[in-house]
Amino acid sequence: MGAQIDNAVARTELLTKPKLGIGLAFIGGVALSIDIPLIRMAGADPYVVMVARGFGLAIMLWLYARLALPESARIWRLLTNRDFIVVGTLSGANNVFFTLAVFNTTTANVVFILAFNAMLAAIISWPMTGERPSLATVGAIIATILGVWIIVFEGFGTTNTLGDIFALICAFLLAFSLTLTRRSGQDLSLAPAFGGLVSGLFALPTVLLLGSMPEMPIWLAIDALIFVPIAAVTLWLAPRYITAPQVALFYLLETVLAPLWVWMIFAEFPRTQVFIGGAIIIVALAAHTLWEIRNHRARKNPA
Repeated sequence: MGAQIDNAVARTELLTKPKLGIGLAFIGGVALSIDIPLIRMAGADPYVVMVARGFGLAIMLWLYARLALPESARIWRLLTNRDFIVVGTLSGANNVFFTLAVFNTTTANVVFILAFNAMLAAIISWPMTGERPSLATVGAIIATILGVWIIVFEGFGTTNTLGDIFALICAFLLAFSLTLTRRSGQDLSLAPAFGGLVSGLFALPTVLLLGSMPEMPIWLAIDALIFVPIAAVTLWLAPRYITAPQVALFYLLETVLAPLWVWMIFAEFPRTQVFIGGAIIIVALAAHTLWEIRNHRARKNPA
């Protein structure tokens, strides 16, 4: 009985390490923000992007597991883990719907709809994990959605409805998979490797039949082998230390940073609304981060 209590206490402490979780989520959000600019530079069709990102992700995470992780974390052992399979499959489906959304609607619509993943994660997490979102988290979600709306207001609505549906499905899959990862309490950072195989195999027949070579394949390779794996590992590991809604908030860094990368690479100066909305998002994330760290310290040291 004593060992069970000690294990439960250790698991509770593991699930509440805000500094580590926030750091991982921040790194993942920054890496993710470079994804769309690199895809644009590559000039590839959506199914080629799915294959490259999917198989590239699977290969790099397999190498990571092979070289850096203990035997218990190797891929072939994880294939018997139900949570690993479910989260990995959701990750693969998320990659498919995200790519389809990017190519079937405006970037503004994709960004705004995906911003709801934080709110969806808060709604889903409460009954699934018993973690009621704090007022600070709810406030941060509302503030970030306001910031995203300011950024994308002009482009929202002029789009293909099918692409909007793809983006909404993507937001739900993302929120659900983050919540499952949080509930499991396990290190599922390798689940996206399985997801990469799922999305890559889904798109491969279309590429073999109809696919065309990217205009600049080097950029797609850099994206698939470096930035996508970094984002996948850190963002899927972060829910082990902070709640799913908090992790979902850091996905919005892509909304702020992607236009800046496009500005630097393609000399497309962002609109004033991008700076205003981006400032709101950054301030909301910073305030929420500081609150979470302070609140965690207060719980550890009541005196």
